[in-house]
Amino acid sequence: MTTTVAERRHFGGEGVTWSPRRAWMIWGLAALCYFTALFHRASLAVAAPEALDRFSAGPAVLSLFSALQLGVYLALQIPSGVLADRLGPRTVITGGMLALAAGSTVFGLSTSLAGGITGRMLIGFGDAFLFTNVLRLAAHWFPANRFGRVAALTGLIGGLGQLVATTPLSAALHELGWVTTFVTAAALTAALAVLAAMMLRNRPAGESGAAAEGPPERIGRLLRSVVAQRGTQHSFWVHFVLMAQFVAVSTLWGSPWLIQAQGYSSAGAGTMLMLCVVAFLVGSWLSGRYLTGGAHRREKGTLWLSVAVAASWAVMIGWPGPLPFGVLLAVLVTIGVGGGGAMLAFDGARSANLAHRSGTASGVVNMGGFLAAVLIQAGVGGVLSALGQLPPQQAYRWAFVPVLVVIGGGVLGQLVRRTRPVPGS
Repeated sequence: MTTTVAERRHFGGEGVTWSPRRAWMIWGLAALCYFTALFHRASLAVAAPEALDRFSAGPAVLSLFSALQLGVYLALQIPSGVLADRLGPRTVITGGMLALAAGSTVFGLSTSLAGGITGRMLIGFGDAFLFTNVLRLAAHWFPANRFGRVAALTGLIGGLGQLVATTPLSAALHELGWVTTFVTAAALTAALAVLAAMMLRNRPAGESGAAAEGPPERIGRLLRSVVAQRGTQHSFWVHFVLMAQFVAVSTLWGSPWLIQAQGYSSAGAGTMLMLCVVAFLVGSWLSGRYLTGGAHRREKGTLWLSVAVAASWAVMIGWPGPLPFGVLLAVLVTIGVGGGGAMLAFDGARSANLAHRSGTASGVVNMGGFLAAVLIQAGVGGVLSALGQLPPQQAYRWAFVPVLVVIGGGVLGQLVRRTRPVPGS
């Protein structure tokens, strides 16, 4: 991307050290931290069969692992956004990475149920502080008209982290074993935390004080101002639909469903999940390339994506027996592309709010997808436990009904909270 003199002045005035190369380096390091967070978040989905044996747990307990992890993540989204705006991303990202390292260590070394739950909750805690703070950095280091593309690229980098948590993680678990795999991941995460503390910068050198952050605001007023924006509300429902349904597949239920209900081996399930994550990467790139920058175009695109993923889940529920390979591939690709499109929600939130509120706005919107994800994880796990006497194919078809209900509610929310089309968009 080329940068004009006006843009250089916007980021810090005359004679400062801001440059495109430095902006991309700062964002790149922060995005690498987010890559790591997504690896840890998605690791339970691939490790689910081994986790069932290691912790002597059933589907309901496995659901509890994921629901508590996502619940912690959800509960911390508003604090994460506020801390991004108050303390700055450098401090918060470093702390989040250390929590991820601690969580992976506890999860890897534990054999008790309490230890496993503690590890996943620590992972949820650390994960909660990454994404909003990466976007907060982007809001300072890139001009507003490029924020949507950078947000989409951030999602793409996170998707790569999930990609590593599919077939490569499965291979590591089989070759290296449970403890070595998770403790090694923890050590690499801790090393990256040290690098973040040393090299990240919250903003360019000349951008400081009130000019950078805007007037100080009380937390209550800050939240009210962000939530009152119609663009924030619409973006909340976009993320509610598109991210939650992807999380349902990629962080927990995808692998057990493919193995138990669709007849795939563990390796085959990992490959199919990898294809879903690749589709997420494609969806992130396409969204950033073609759908950012205009409210009407963005809202129309996210609505069509939401309808498409709803149709995919309806197929999963309604199809009698295992899905034919072509249908299964289409369903997983649609779910992945829809998840990538969830990054558009942050473009909408940034467009609707002032720059010094961008961290809080991202936190509010991020709550949407993970509130829905917690509802989905609890709903699917509850139905599977209640219908444990049924064959897996039938049990999963009923268990996925709550997913479709959640998606339907989110689509309705999008329709109700649409913003007015911007002329020329």
